[in-house]
Amino acid sequence: MNRDSEAINQFLAWLTQSPDPATPSGQPSNPFADLELSGSHWQPDRDPLDSEVEAMQAELPEFDFYVEDVSSLELGEIPAVQDRFQTIIKRRLRAEIERNPPLFPWETTLLDYEDQPAASAWAAQLQVLKLPVAMPEPLMLQIFAECRKLADSSLKQGVKLVRAVETLFPTDLTNLNYWASQVLMEPARSSATLSAAELPTSYEQANPTQQMVLSLLAAQQVLNAMTLELSADCPQIERRWLTASGELVIEATYQASRLRIQTQMPTAGRLMLKGEANRAEAVCAEAEILTVELGWLPGQSYSLKIALDDSDSLAFVIALSDDSI
Repeated sequence: MNRDSEAINQFLAWLTQSPDPATPSGQPSNPFADLELSGSHWQPDRDPLDSEVEAMQAELPEFDFYVEDVSSLELGEIPAVQDRFQTIIKRRLRAEIERNPPLFPWETTLLDYEDQPAASAWAAQLQVLKLPVAMPEPLMLQIFAECRKLADSSLKQGVKLVRAVETLFPTDLTNLNYWASQVLMEPARSSATLSAAELPTSYEQANPTQQMVLSLLAAQQVLNAMTLELSADCPQIERRWLTASGELVIEATYQASRLRIQTQMPTAGRLMLKGEANRAEAVCAEAEILTVELGWLPGQSYSLKIALDDSDSLAFVIALSDDSI
């Protein structure tokens, strides 16, 4: 029995030891070759799995592995050895994953997704966007977060599109600029008119170019939803935005050099209409209709910022085209 126990101990030690690169023999190693070693060469009080833990600690000093005190292994303790070995394997896998995190199917490099706790109040609208292919939720949240930063900026639309998705394709900005221009030049090739033959079945199965175009189209949809454009032919426009509290309805009207905004708030909140030199604000303590109005000055741009409850505000752009009244 002692001989069997010693054989098991030595076999486990062989499993956990690192190969000796200094003495390659070309022959398969034999865990029982030195079974007749004297007691002076064998340490019966040492758990052979401890060597694995020590190797991990030396290799990964930033991780603190807990090592239990165990007695010498006997034949009847094999289940305990198996449990201990599984625990060490789990620790090793966890350490490796933390050192080299796995990628999502749509990633080619590790991406840093910023936390957007306030975006959740507004992100429900992403579910109703008419996209040619369903996009992964983390990806859409990242695109939405970038669009929120860019919506009321003075950048041109093409630049906004590139900025909204450039973190997804940081090493291919030349192609990104090219496809952004194509998306802007061909408005008819929207998500409603793209041929199914041109589309992948999912974003994950798309090739890099298709993923780039799909991301640009998604950014375009988001930015368009955050823009209210008025003109002589269209002096009034309505926009509906789904929020976590319900549907927000915005109605913008331009008449007699006045810009009037009326909103049906789904919950308590505030809105602010701001120009370059003037502003108007309104607040409500519950769901109700809010109205603000400003004189429209030629050449100015206006932004409408709406906040629900304690969430961050979402900015909409009020644009007046060149053929306006």
